[in-house]
Amino acid sequence: MYLGSRPRRRSPRVTVILLLLILIATLAVHYIATYQPTWSQAFETTPTPTRSAQSYTAEAEAYIHLGQLDEAIAAYQRAVAVAPGDAMGYKRLAELFIWRERTVEALYHARQAVILEPSNAQTVAILCRALDWEAEYADALQACECALELDPKYAEGYAYLSEVDADVGNWSAARKNAQQAIDLNFQSMDAHRNLGYVLELQGRYKQAAQEYENAVFLQPRLAALYIGLGRTYRSLNKFTDAIDRLEHATRLEPANPVGYDQLGWTYYTAGQYSKAVDALERATQVDAEYTAAWGHLGLVNYLTQQYEKAIIDLERSIKLAEKDHMERVRRVVIVQPVAGGQDEVQPGVELLSGEFTPLDRRGATGLTATLTIAAPAAKVTPESGGTCGDTIASGLGRLVSSDVYTSEAALSGSGAPPPAGVATLDLNSGRLEVRLTGLPQPGGTPYEAQLKMWPAKTISLGPVQPDAQGNAAVEYTFDFNQLHPAPIETYYALGFSYIHLDQCDKGVPWLLKSLDIDSGQGNPAWQGLADCPQSQIPTPVPE
Repeated sequence: MYLGSRPRRRSPRVTVILLLLILIATLAVHYIATYQPTWSQAFETTPTPTRSAQSYTAEAEAYIHLGQLDEAIAAYQRAVAVAPGDAMGYKRLAELFIWRERTVEALYHARQAVILEPSNAQTVAILCRALDWEAEYADALQACECALELDPKYAEGYAYLSEVDADVGNWSAARKNAQQAIDLNFQSMDAHRNLGYVLELQGRYKQAAQEYENAVFLQPRLAALYIGLGRTYRSLNKFTDAIDRLEHATRLEPANPVGYDQLGWTYYTAGQYSKAVDALERATQVDAEYTAAWGHLGLVNYLTQQYEKAIIDLERSIKLAEKDHMERVRRVVIVQPVAGGQDEVQPGVELLSGEFTPLDRRGATGLTATLTIAAPAAKVTPESGGTCGDTIASGLGRLVSSDVYTSEAALSGSGAPPPAGVATLDLNSGRLEVRLTGLPQPGGTPYEAQLKMWPAKTISLGPVQPDAQGNAAVEYTFDFNQLHPAPIETYYALGFSYIHLDQCDKGVPWLLKSLDIDSGQGNPAWQGLADCPQSQIPTPVPE
């Protein structure tokens, strides 16, 4: 029995129609799901847009404003990779590497900037500063003077020139040029920082601190400025102010060991020994190969009579200093001596030259230099319409004097490949190998292999006489026993640490090393020798 109206029966015709409609709908859904018309294929996968150099530059500048220099370096490196012709990108990288004290990389990028824009005062000025930090003072002065010739009102040009003047001890010029930079642009951080640097070197710490404070006001997130300021306040015995500035530096850059190292040494100077050890140990944790922190930690432990700890720290510092010394190498050159009158030998002419790579030497165990020869660059004269910047740019990368060879063909002979070579340096063992091919016979005095090192030091590796095929090889090992790259107090403090533990046999050699550096009466090592049995001591005589 049905409640309500009785349902109507569907006719067979209606049922068939409904089934057909369902089938058509199913096919339509499948078609839509599996078929894409041609016009829709362009929207199938949206490609990721390539970032512009400008966007990387903006990112880098934002990082600089925050004081995050490593991040800024990475962003600028991406910017110049996208736009390799951007001179300002290389210029900014040079500035950043200078603040990071990675001077090899700074000089490379400064050179690139000048090559791209040789008539730009900013690029030539940053080359000046990079050369100064590489201790190439003559070239640095030339570059700064050129920058100011290109733009006499460029404040940073005077600031960088004052830094060079200070480094060569030209104090009056340094003060004058630093003040000129401030007069031209009172808002220039570099101008105030460099005047502070000049005043600090002169021992005028109160005035230096004021200029560093001005620089900090203009760039409040640059840790290096706070480190310089803290160092200056420490020289004034204003330890509270020094500690405050250095702690601020460590907060800005918690991964930078320099701030912790300076903070630890300041705590020690203020008589807060436990805090000094904590800060210095933090520096060694941040960077286990930061030589200065190990040296300071060893000295603090020695001076607080923790001799066992001092020995470990000081020996670690000396070992790291030896490796740091190896990292000072810059170039290998092959020189042809030039005979003067009456058999006098004049400075030689570089035939082959190669700069060591990698540029970034952090963690490197070896360096390699490819020695090449290049045709001389054309000289640019004022009459030809070139600027002093063009002249500097034309000389960058020039390896061969036009007075000796005028082309590669002149060296290579009849169609032979030009001379070349490779030098490899093992930073751990100090072993250097130089292998050369295609050298013509020198005809008289043999060639000389030389090693150029920072700061402005040349080491002769010895004569090079190619065989009949023009090949030659030189092997040289740095004698670590003859190297004393650590500060003198590191050696005699280590010697005294052993002596205070009644181990004169181990302490005396370190005292003698300090006497190799300075054998004057003021060296306390003499007292250590006097405290040890005479049978264990050679008989040096104080000068």
